[in-house]
Amino acid sequence: MDIFTSYALAGAGALVGLGLMGLVRTDQPRIRQAVHLYRAAFVCLAAMLLLAFGPAAWQPTLGQFAIGLAAMGVCLLAWAFRQLNGRRTHPAWGGALTLSAGALLWGVAWWGDAAAFVLAVSSVFAIVSVVLLLDQGWLILRSPRVTPSELGLLVVAGGFATLWLLMLWHGLTVPGPYPAHWLHAPAWLLPWSGVSFALLPLSVAAVVFAIINDRLVQQLHARALSDDLTGALSRRGLRELGERMLALQAHQAHQVAVLMMDVDHFKLINDRHGHLVGDEVLRHLTRIVREQLRDDALLARYGGEEFTVLLPIRGRGEARVVAERLRQLVERTPCMTRQGPVPVTVSIGVSFHSEGASLEPDLRRADDCLYVAKRAGRNRVVFDDAQQAPAVPARS
Repeated sequence: MDIFTSYALAGAGALVGLGLMGLVRTDQPRIRQAVHLYRAAFVCLAAMLLLAFGPAAWQPTLGQFAIGLAAMGVCLLAWAFRQLNGRRTHPAWGGALTLSAGALLWGVAWWGDAAAFVLAVSSVFAIVSVVLLLDQGWLILRSPRVTPSELGLLVVAGGFATLWLLMLWHGLTVPGPYPAHWLHAPAWLLPWSGVSFALLPLSVAAVVFAIINDRLVQQLHARALSDDLTGALSRRGLRELGERMLALQAHQAHQVAVLMMDVDHFKLINDRHGHLVGDEVLRHLTRIVREQLRDDALLARYGGEEFTVLLPIRGRGEARVVAERLRQLVERTPCMTRQGPVPVTVSIGVSFHSEGASLEPDLRRADDCLYVAKRAGRNRVVFDDAQQAPAVPARS
């Protein structure tokens, strides 16, 4: 395949991807933010059309500009994948790294020679694609449920990373001449390079659209089993989806931690500020906890001011870190209400699922630990095993 034709197909595929992202409608903040990043990425990748259809006299300059935008587009894809998978990147860092990729290539194109530009292109794309591959692989290793779409994304990332690593190695070991299309690769690899460029935006768009659709279907089902006030799962939803999680866990190398969480002195908040403020506190707590959990965790309002989290983990130490992080974050983040800020703390009891048992014994043990935490002064985490987490002084 002619390389410039592959660039044109890549740009056209990016436009198709942009159209697919325009079809996504969701009120889920995490997915909505990821979709915005995907749209920006496909706009950048659509610049590859400049390489194929730009005026011949301007082609070198337009080509270098388009490749810089494509590098930014791939960075945005990696950022969007992290956002979709619940692994947040601070906007300042994400934006800075994305702009740096384009600025680096444009700077080398302006001040460097052809050899430097070709090596810079291979380096940037190789680094970003390897980071994307490792990030997606780590997510799959830690997830108790892997969909075919997520595996498909891993395959796409793996193929792209392999291709760019080979081109980087070739650029480091074999000097020019350097082709006008800037893909300095062995003759046998060039056709695969062209095909990969042509298919990357469209294949990524299709896989991402399938992943988002799968997540939205899951969320719609969860919403049917959710609590009206907070949007967390209801007790019925917890039992239905929780038992399903435990059944999946039996076939995975993962454990499940059960966190029972109770708002400290919630009756006092209601008495002092009114029940409407109490409702705001419950929604505030739900939002904080949900933002800190991965998509494979379950959050439910168990009753009143009590919440339950089912958390797939690879080791008990992970549950300790998550529970303590949640406790500290709630303590540091007062609920901003119509009557001003209301400080909130929580007590947390944690149990660990025993393989072969049902969910009920896990809930009882976690609730017993929660009772111990409240009797010990509140605003602390208590575990049901012998190795207790370090005591945390209560400040409420």
